[in-house]
Formats: sequence, structure tokens, C-alpha cells
Amino acid sequence: MDKPESIPEINGKTASNEDNSKRPPNRYILFPRKGGWSTFPYPDIAALLSAEGKVLYVSSQERSEEMPPAISVITLPEAEILLQQNHTAAVIAHPYWLTAVQSMHPKISIVLLPEPAGDEANSPLWEGCISRLVGTADLIGTSSETRYMKLAFQGVRAVWLGGEDKAPAGSIHKDDLEIPLRDYELLFLHALRQTVTEAPDTITPLQCSMRADYYRQLRSKTGPHETISFLLAAYEYLLDDSRAAASLKEAFTHAIMNGRSDCVQSHYRFLSAIHAKAGEVESALQVYGISAGSEQERHHYEQLCRWLEAGENQLVQAELLRLNDDYGAALGILDALGGETARHWKFRIYQETECVEDALALVHAADIQDRSSRRDYQELSGTAMALRGDRHGAVRQFLEAAMENEEALARIVEMELLDHAVQQLLGEVP
Repeated sequence: MDKPESIPEINGKTASNEDNSKRPPNRYILFPRKGGWSTFPYPDIAALLSAEGKVLYVSSQERSEEMPPAISVITLPEAEILLQQNHTAAVIAHPYWLTAVQSMHPKISIVLLPEPAGDEANSPLWEGCISRLVGTADLIGTSSETRYMKLAFQGVRAVWLGGEDKAPAGSIHKDDLEIPLRDYELLFLHALRQTVTEAPDTITPLQCSMRADYYRQLRSKTGPHETISFLLAAYEYLLDDSRAAASLKEAFTHAIMNGRSDCVQSHYRFLSAIHAKAGEVESALQVYGISAGSEQERHHYEQLCRWLEAGENQLVQAELLRLNDDYGAALGILDALGGETARHWKFRIYQETECVEDALALVHAADIQDRSSRRDYQELSGTAMALRGDRHGAVRQFLEAAMENEEALARIVEMELLDHAVQQLLGEVP
């Protein structure tokens, strides 16, 4: 059994060597979900933030008795003023705050993704708002391990706010009190401090290593397993661990034994990412070809074969990583490659991940000569303007795009729906 990764002490050398001029924010503004304090998805993180600085809760309602004494209530206009001050962070705990908060231009944006409640999971707004929030956030926390892994593949600074170990992993001191912390709370504190000081992200790989160790131990108890072995392979892949291929093949074998009809696409195809990340592009392409089931995928495979024959190894490598949702690694290859083709492919990734400003920054005048590309550019510009707080500019762009495609009108409706959602989140309407 491998030795588990250890979490660095919060008051050790790592913390003490941080630049004091870039200390963590001393004011955190919480943008909650509907239903008051009782529905706040991460009260433990809010308590952690209150040990670090002042915590303010945005609401139109009076302060409830159940709210911790250390947390104060402020209005939305007050929050907008405070966010313009130094050492103030926005902490967004519901995706429907997207436009309202981003239009305030917070210097630091922390997103605590909640699990959907009621019919939220079925709303077309839900995932779209989360994607755009991820594209603007400095740090993301989530209680969903599936979501966390998706963020890790995207190359985002993230912390999984969960785990099996209930025992304290460390502590912090506040007003002569020693406050015990679980492992994910310690990881979140370190991630927060690295975010503020613009230090490299060491917490995401550390937590991935801890999860790989967990699934390795679990596998040693259960034996080879379709799900456990696959999750282990995914974490090993993220860590560039050479054991990822063996773990994946093990998961694929058991998926076949369990009668999974889609396991070539759901399990085997991931082997193409493992080979591609290791630089074994020909093997990666061969695996993808075997897994290409639809006519569109077969056509794409043949196109990739032509590119490989033309010597475009890095482009094929990046594309195979993108097809496996490893946007972070794909962007790294395209950044190093440079050139017009790489720019276009980076734009596509930013579009898929809804990193609106990043995508817009890559657009050149020559890219928007035909009607279709102009319409897409108008929709992208409208989205960016909405996030910046330029509502009239956004509506104008969407209306112009709607002249070619009426579906663009849905983006105006979306703005109105988010306006109503903010009223609900504030407690102004049912």
C-alpha cells in the first residue's frame, strides 16, 4: 500500500513564507442560494472564512437567528461598493448569481458550487451558468467528486469539499481558540492563499494524489473493479502516473464482464488520452479509431490520420486530448505550438468551456467575414457584455444575431430569467 500524501501544516513554513503584502482577503462577501442561511451549502467553509476575516451575507431579508454571530447581512448595493475595495473577495454559492456578481468586477472570485435543488438540474440555465462561472473564477470548491474531476481535467484551480476521513487533519487559531479542521478544509485554506498570492497550484495535484491513494487502497480490498479501477486510472492520468494504462485496462475488462454495451466509448477510449499525454500519438490515434462508432467520429478519425501523415503530430495530440475532455493539457500543447491553427483550436476549446473573455481575445477581424461567423461573434460579444454589466450592449448584440438566427433571442430571455433568479436568491420574491 502506498504511503498517503500529507497535507502541509497551515502555520508551517509554507504559510509563513507567503508575501505579507498579498495576504488572503480580510473581507468575504457571500452570495447565497435561495432559502436563507439554513440552505447555505457550505457552512463549514463560511466558518473557516470567518476565522480568516469578516464575512458578509448578501440578502434583502433581516438577519436570521440561526445565522452565526460572526456573519453580518448586507444589501446587494452595499456588496457592489465593498467589492471595489482591496482585500475583498466574492464568494458565489449559486450559479444564478453569474451576471449580477461578475458585472461588479470582483478582484477575487471564489465559487462554491452547490448541488442542484428541486428542478434546477433540469434547467438549461444551470450548467451554462456553472460553465461561465468556472471560466471567471479564481478558485472553485465543490462537494461533487465527479464535478471536481471535470474541473481538474479542465485545468482549473479546484478543491473537492468532501472525503471519507472525519478526523481532524490540522487546526488554526482564532481569538485564543484552536479550531480543528478536516483535510479538505486545510486544502481549501492553502488553495485560497495560493490564489491570492498568485502562487502555482500545488493543492489540486495534492488532492488528486490523495484520491488516487484512496482508490488504490480501496481496490486492494475489493480487487479489480469497473468503477474503482476507472477512477484510479483517471487520477493516475492527472498525476502523469505510468500505472494509469494498467488501471484503465483493468476497468475496461470488468466493464465487458459486467455486460456494459458502451464500454468501448466510456472506458477504452480513455486509453487514447493516456497514450496521447505520454506522447505516443500513433497508438493514441489507433485507440481512438477503434472507439469511433458514429459516422461523424469515423470521419474525424480519418481526418486526424491525414494530419498525422502530414506531420502535424502536436495538433493530433491536442485534439485527442480535447476529445477526452482534457482541456488543460490540450491548451498547454497549443500554447507551446503557437500559430494560426493553434489559435483557432484554442478558440474552440474556450468556446466549449465557455471561457468567454478568453475566446473573445482570440478573435481576429479576418475570422468574422461570413454571416455565420459574424452571428457567432455577436452572440459571444453579447455574452461578454452581459458579464461586464453592459446590458444594453448585450441586448443589441443578441438582437443583431437574431436577424440571422432567432435562437439568439433566447439569450435575452436568459438575462431576464437571471434577473428574476437574483430576486429569489435575495429573498425579494418567492
